Amino acid sequence: MSPPTPSFECPPGGRRRRMLGALCGCLVLPACARPATQGMTATSTFSQAEADTITAITHERDCAGCPSGSRLHLQRDGSVVATVTGKARRGTQDRVSRARLAPGDFDTLARAIVAAGFFSLAETYEEAGLQDGTWATLTVSRGTTTKQVFRREDAGPPSLKALEAAVAALQARLVFVPDAR
Repeated sequence: MSPPTPSFECPPGGRRRRMLGALCGCLVLPACARPATQGMTATSTFSQAEADTITAITHERDCAGCPSGSRLHLQRDGSVVATVTGKARRGTQDRVSRARLAPGDFDTLARAIVAAGFFSLAETYEEAGLQDGTWATLTVSRGTTTKQVFRREDAGPPSLKALEAAVAALQARLVFVPDAR
C-alpha cells in the first residue's frame, strides 16, 4: 500500500468553500483536457503557445493556527515535490515526499492556468486589515518571469479558486514517496 498523499489540515470550518472550490476544479480541468486540435482557433493556438512556456507551478497553503502548512511544486519534466512545512513554535518539522506526473498532466494544468487568465490576476486578494486565517499562494514560472498570486481566507476571483481546486485534484491522484531521513 502506498503512503497517503501529504495533506493540509486546518481547524474545522470552510467546508462549503472547499467543496465549491473542488467543484470548480472539476469544471476547469475537463475543459482543458480535450485534444489540442479540437476547436483550435488563433486564440487557442496562442493560449497553447503561452501554456507551453510554463515551466513550474507551486501552490502553498497555511494558516496562523495550523501545526503545519503545505507546498506542492510541479515541474514541466513531471517531477513533483510535496512538502508539509513544519513550524518551530508548534514543534513540527518539514516532511518531503516526491511523485511523478502522468504524461499530459502538467500541460493540462498549464492550459487551465492560461485559460483562467492567471497572468492578468492581481498579486494580492485579501480583506483590508485581516492578518490571520488561512492563506494560499499560487506561483507560476514561465521563461525568466514568475507570477505569484496571494489570497487570504475566501478572497479572490472564482477562477483563482478553480485553479487551486485543480491543483488539489491533481495532487490527490499522485502517489507520493517520502524522502528518507
